[in-house]
Amino acid sequence: MLNHNRFKDIDELFSAGRISEARHLLMEMQARYIAVCDENALLKMQVHEFEDILYLARNLVFDGSCYWLVAGGIKQGPFCPRCYNREGALIRLDAEDTGDGKWRCATCGTVIDREYAQAPLPPSLARRSAKVLSFNGGSRGVS
Repeated sequence: MLNHNRFKDIDELFSAGRISEARHLLMEMQARYIAVCDENALLKMQVHEFEDILYLARNLVFDGSCYWLVAGGIKQGPFCPRCYNREGALIRLDAEDTGDGKWRCATCGTVIDREYAQAPLPPSLARRSAKVLSFNGGSRGVS
């Protein structure tokens, strides 16, 4: 951590003509500043990683067969449950060219029947009833 009082010490050393000591102290402060900047950059990267994890936690839905990424009412997927559960990797399942109604993971070979995999809307996107409060104190339900 930087000690801002050290800048006053550096100024006093320069004023007293003790240039060598002031330069040494200034170089020490510069090294500390660089270390703080490096730590700040690392913390920013960690925050970004945590934001990505939080985004997935809020928007990744498991329908019992496979995962779907639901954001802004748009469903993306399906994604392989085996790859996600083992490695945290979102690998999109491919529809088979044979027309057998199955999705296959090109990475691990997992096969999912399409008829059992339906992307549900998460509760946050489901239609809800809202309660509108009027200014006169009454209320009414609105769908």
